[in-house]
Amino acid sequence: MILLIAFSVVLAALFYFIVNALRHEQRRKRVANFIGEDVQRGPSTVNRLLVRFGKGNQKELEQKLVNAGYYNKEWAKYYFPVKILFLVLACVGVFFSELSDTNKILAGLFTLIGVIILPDLMLEARRKALIGKTSSQLPYLLDMMSVCVQTGMTIEATLIYLAKELEAFDGDLCYQIKRTSDSAKIKGLEKALDDLSERLPTPAVRSFVLTLIQNLQYGTSVAQVLSDLAEDMRKIQILTVEEKVGRLSAKMSVPLILFIMFPIVILILAPGIMQMSINIGG
Repeated sequence: MILLIAFSVVLAALFYFIVNALRHEQRRKRVANFIGEDVQRGPSTVNRLLVRFGKGNQKELEQKLVNAGYYNKEWAKYYFPVKILFLVLACVGVFFSELSDTNKILAGLFTLIGVIILPDLMLEARRKALIGKTSSQLPYLLDMMSVCVQTGMTIEATLIYLAKELEAFDGDLCYQIKRTSDSAKIKGLEKALDDLSERLPTPAVRSFVLTLIQNLQYGTSVAQVLSDLAEDMRKIQILTVEEKVGRLSAKMSVPLILFIMFPIVILILAPGIMQMSINIGG
């Protein structure tokens, strides 16, 4: 009974929302006809709601998947249908389960929240992990770029060459370099490098981009600078690892106290406390 009332309230709220949006759209049309002007119609409230599940949001979703390392843009059109299908199957399973009405409502709400939030959280977490992994591979890229520049290749030719050679080494780094190289052919190398720093907002990538832009603007020698920058990045990575190792002892103190010191204290004091209780009771 409680479950039926909850579904009725949700359906009534959805019906009221749609009817109110349609009435607002009709009033807007009457005002536009009365004025006699061809007012450009913007998306209604219903359309803005449905666009989250349609093609209107596909470009944003494709970019989100690409940033997370899923480079096949065809997957974007299956994202929302899979979420809706999973939600429907979960709701049907909860509805026909042997749970009480209150537990069914709670399970349905948690399922709805999980389907809406969890996939986006997973994509965001993968995007951050991908940025860190790609940034950590940057010293190897700088060494190869330095070698290519020393052989007489330009920066543009170096990026085109490495976009092919890096595929076996790191697919994610290869994609970023290939995308930068393709963008440089249309927008120019400086704009393409700025886009790269926006896609990978890390200090290492910003240093790399600023070094190349400085070479483009002032014509300075970049081969030795790239080698020195790669060496500096490796030193920073080593310092970061040493810092994590140094903090590990402080983090291990908490489980050490909880799972080792307290049981030892209990084992030492328990026999004496039990003997005292027996003597007092006797």
